[in-house]
Amino acid sequence: MRALVLGSAGSQPTPKAGCNCRLCTLAREEGGRALRTGPSLYLPAAELLIDTPEEANLQLNRYALAPQRVAWTHAHPDHVAGLRVVQFLAQSSGRPVEGWLPRPLYPLLAERYPLAHLVDAGYLELHLVAPGRPFELDGVRITPLAHELEEPVFAYAFETASARGLYAPDHVRSLPLPEGPFDWAVVQMPIPPLDALPFELPPDHEAWRSFYTFDEALEAWRGRARRLVFTHVYESVGMTPEELDAVAARAGDWVAFAYDGFETAAASASAADRLAAFRAEQARIEAAYGHDPKRMRAELRKLWMRQKPESD
Repeated sequence: MRALVLGSAGSQPTPKAGCNCRLCTLAREEGGRALRTGPSLYLPAAELLIDTPEEANLQLNRYALAPQRVAWTHAHPDHVAGLRVVQFLAQSSGRPVEGWLPRPLYPLLAERYPLAHLVDAGYLELHLVAPGRPFELDGVRITPLAHELEEPVFAYAFETASARGLYAPDHVRSLPLPEGPFDWAVVQMPIPPLDALPFELPPDHEAWRSFYTFDEALEAWRGRARRLVFTHVYESVGMTPEELDAVAARAGDWVAFAYDGFETAAASASAADRLAAFRAEQARIEAAYGHDPKRMRAELRKLWMRQKPESD
């Protein structure tokens, strides 16, 4: 089971109209991976589109996709404001698009967007689902996972007989971490290491309360995801795709930063590579905590538990 990241931007696209920052200028001049549209994901196995950002119609045309199923994570405009694409899809196919929506999210979407119009016009057939309760589409078991926030925000877990995936593009720090292992997890980007950031982030900045740091994200997802992909890449961070690649490389080939058109896949390291990495980490722990046998045993136990899913 694979997924296609249609849009990898944060709350604003890159380039942004009227912005002449280094990153937006690069995106206009060179295009390629530097161009980022609103956050969305396509799951081919279920023919399911997750979220409809402003550029949803452009994204689907770019990859010649015409999904007949749509789900949403939350009500922010960068995830929903391209909702009219549902009308285009229904008109093209001659039948309503299936909308899969966690029940607590329905009132907010209906208040902010023309959901009722799409239903009344026959473009959208809504299916309201309970948080935490799976539903099945073409053999894919899909579970909406609620974040611990007042405003309803959801991630989605996907499962087939042979694979598991997770999409949590926003507010990831408020998501109770689901049990792994996932073959891939596409999640909100963390704060990059401070020595990689092109600016200074003050210690009292709100970002420290809202986002994982890079090291915290690795610790949280190591053992839970064989392939970790960071999306919702904020233009305000000001880092080029190549600079983000260099940050991901610090963690190894199981970590990547998404770009528009990024395809997920489980990490492909060989058994020999995984064993070498395990032994290197074991040696690092033994050297770091040799003076504290109790802590060393605890860290080695955590290392073994993280390694187990990759050797199953």
